[in-house]
Amino acid sequence: MKYMLSHDLRHFQIQERRPMQVVVPLTSSPHHAELNVNLEANAKYALMGLVKKISSEFEVIPEVSNVNFKAKYKVIVFYEVDKATENIQHLIKWIMDCYGDACKLILCCEDNAEILESVKDHCKIIKVDAPVTHEIMKVLIQIARKEDFDLPMSFAAKIATKSKQNLRKAIMALEACKAHNYPFVDDQPVLLGWEEVLVELAAEILADLSPSRLYFVRGKLQKLLLDFLHPKLILEKLVEQFLKRVEASSKREIYYWLAYYNL
Repeated sequence: MKYMLSHDLRHFQIQERRPMQVVVPLTSSPHHAELNVNLEANAKYALMGLVKKISSEFEVIPEVSNVNFKAKYKVIVFYEVDKATENIQHLIKWIMDCYGDACKLILCCEDNAEILESVKDHCKIIKVDAPVTHEIMKVLIQIARKEDFDLPMSFAAKIATKSKQNLRKAIMALEACKAHNYPFVDDQPVLLGWEEVLVELAAEILADLSPSRLYFVRGKLQKLLLDFLHPKLILEKLVEQFLKRVEASSKREIYYWLAYYNL
């Protein structure tokens, strides 16, 4: 049986000077949850609330006679752990120490030298080498074949080289290049990093809906357009991020305006 991923806003209760709730976007399925512990400002509250909820749901006391009993658990994937603060990393270690039976953690990072030794001591480190240029080219050409468009070998090499062994950036660059100009030409610009800019931009928009913020956002959008990023890609990526970060009651209106401006 296959389970679809869901992107929802989770409410976590916190107890500080006065009881209050924080809202954190989470990607999850019945078997796992994903959280970027670097990007989310309220990551520490989400961490504590998430593991405590999982622990209460999966806590089962086995019968003494059941020798084949296997404890249930849920997997939590943490992204950008190496960029998270020391407080967050200490909190992750606390989760490993106190909730290891209910939660199995996968910590994703680019440089494990930035992760506390006390955290690494609890982990099995698996290193995945970055793909080399010809491997990235192979993936780009496969995408072109699947999507039924022509991708010259020379242009695939250009994208792969500029991506500096980052496969995701190469794929995003291919998408931006095709939206900007197709068929491809050799001197066509290759735009990298636009996805990260729009992810941060979406978070800024939702954090502050004031006119002054919209004026600031307009300048960033104009720069992306001047860098040859197609307006349709900008709209689709912003909508994708909005849908992950807004209440369900607002999603219908977002879909409406996406359809309206995509006409």
